[in-house]
Amino acid sequence: MTMNGSIARPCRSMATLTLAAFTLLGAPAMTGCSSPDRTWDTNTTKAASDPVDAYKQRSRTEAITLFNQASQHHENGDFEKALVKYRESIQRDNTIFAAWNNMGQLLMQEKNYADAVSAYKIASDLQLTDPRPDYNIGLAYQIIGWGDESFIHFDRSLDRDPNYLPSLRGIVRSAEMLGTGDQRILEFIRSGQLRENDDQWREYFDRQRFRVEKLIEEST
Repeated sequence: MTMNGSIARPCRSMATLTLAAFTLLGAPAMTGCSSPDRTWDTNTTKAASDPVDAYKQRSRTEAITLFNQASQHHENGDFEKALVKYRESIQRDNTIFAAWNNMGQLLMQEKNYADAVSAYKIASDLQLTDPRPDYNIGLAYQIIGWGDESFIHFDRSLDRDPNYLPSLRGIVRSAEMLGTGDQRILEFIRSGQLRENDDQWREYFDRQRFRVEKLIEEST
C-alpha cells in the first residue's frame, strides 16, 4: 500500500486459502484483505495547533507507515513479520480496521482461532457495514464445530449485506450442522442458488434445499 491509500494486494496468497480438512467441500476461503481509508492520509498532513491533535496525527502517520510495512511482508509471504507489524500499527492507532482485519486473517492461518475472533470482532465494530469480519468469525466457529455461534455471525454478516455469497454458503452449512431448517433457511438457500456459479456449491445448495423442504413439510 502507498501513502495515498492504494494497496499492493497483501492478501493475494490468502484469497484462495481453504481449510480442506474442515468438511466435504473444504472450508470457504477467508475473505476481506483491507487498506486504510484514503482520507486518513490527507488528514495526517494537516498541521495541528493543539498538542493532543498533533500527537494523534503523529500516531496515525506512524500507524499507517507500519501498516504499509506489514502489507508488504504479507504480500511477500513473510507472515510472521507481517503479524508483528500489524500489531505495532495497532499499538500506534487502534482504530485502523484494515490492520485488525488483516491480522485476523494471519491468526486464522495459524489456527489461532481465539485471537483471530477477537481481532475480527474489533474490526466488525470499526466497520459496521462490512460483512467480512463477521463472516470470518462465523468461519472460525464453524471450523471448530460451534454451529450455534457460527450461525449467529453469518447471520450478522448477512444483515450487513444480504447478498454476500460467502456468508450465504456459511449460514446454510451451519444450519446443516445444527440439523435445522425453516422458511428463513430456505430463503438463504434460494438466494445462494441465484448467485452461485461454482458447480460443487450449486449441487450443495440443491441438496440442502431438498433437506430443508422436507423438514418444513414434516413440521406442518
